[in-house]
Amino acid sequence: MRILIVSASAGAGHTRAGQALEEAARIRCPEAEVRHVDVLDFTGKSYKRAYVGSFIEMVNRAPALWGYLYSTSDRVKETGTRRKLVQFFDRLEFLTFRKFLNETAPDVLLCTHFLPAQVVVRARQHGKLTTPLGLVVTDFDVHAFWVQPTADRFFVASEELKAILASRGIDEERISVTGIPISPVFGEPHDVPRIRAELGLDPAIQTVLVMSGGQGVGTMKEAVAAVLECAPVQVIAVAGKNAVLEAELKELPVPAGCRLIVCGFVTNIQELMSVSNLAVTKSGGLTTSECLAMGLPMLVREPIPGQEERNCDFLLEAGAGLKAQGLASLRWKLRDLLSRPERLLVMSAAARSVGRPDAAIAIVDQMVAHAADRGGDLEPAPPKKRVVRRR
Repeated sequence: MRILIVSASAGAGHTRAGQALEEAARIRCPEAEVRHVDVLDFTGKSYKRAYVGSFIEMVNRAPALWGYLYSTSDRVKETGTRRKLVQFFDRLEFLTFRKFLNETAPDVLLCTHFLPAQVVVRARQHGKLTTPLGLVVTDFDVHAFWVQPTADRFFVASEELKAILASRGIDEERISVTGIPISPVFGEPHDVPRIRAELGLDPAIQTVLVMSGGQGVGTMKEAVAAVLECAPVQVIAVAGKNAVLEAELKELPVPAGCRLIVCGFVTNIQELMSVSNLAVTKSGGLTTSECLAMGLPMLVREPIPGQEERNCDFLLEAGAGLKAQGLASLRWKLRDLLSRPERLLVMSAAARSVGRPDAAIAIVDQMVAHAADRGGDLEPAPPKKRVVRRR
């Protein structure tokens, strides 16, 4: 059996979701040939740079504009001429990707971004690509771009999203409420006393985990400084891959009664979450899902208009988080929460009640079962020549 997982590096969440599905597929289907690729690796360097770079630049420099484009594109249908132009361009730019699919001939195809499903529409309409295709929505929102009628299965985070997809013409029987796929490690037990001891944390003082994105973007330095003003508190600050930010965080003054632990890019974020009482972070779909699975309440700082705002709305409605607009709001709400540990416990229970640590396993199981129902050949297949290096 060949299982192909396709993500797009337009935001770290899509890639992390793909990695989670890859991990789950290796657990559930140890006999299978499992591959995870980035669809943008099959395009020209300039296209990939523009596709990824424009998103990051807009989110960081003009979040209001991003929010406007996100909202308007979610409700305005493309004209026939524009749609045909986009499809024509995609056929040219993603020719290598479509050839790769034909040569690989996967038994199961899972996409954590709408782009791969979008570029194979014509192939599926004309019966040239019949592989069972699952589309995995990676936010607590479902934008119109995710409405790809040629997909066989859709996997969403909530019953509300299922209803929204159904209202847009997708048969309810094709939609599964599984949650957003995260690594299975977020559902495993953790040795909290050992991790606290290794980090030198005092169990009598509350610990706040401050996170940025994988690239370490946003007002991270100011947020950490604001948290340190709420003594007594222990702060774990994760700067991601931003070495400059990591160095700046290490230079921050630490008031009496506080402790600051600064990390760069980490691979054990689940352990850091397990010893924290609260996360101060952005509300990306994957980060939110990981915190919920760990029962970690969130204080979301200035969510970006668009999917981050809608992810934050889900948290607020579930009672698992609060929103802070600006540093003054962040300081006030943090002090209030730290002074009421019983409220943090209630929020933690609310987070666990909606967390879905087994989402990746559920998605893989359902897609493999769907492929079997379709009568596909699910016996282990001989490996084919690799076209690109697996991520």
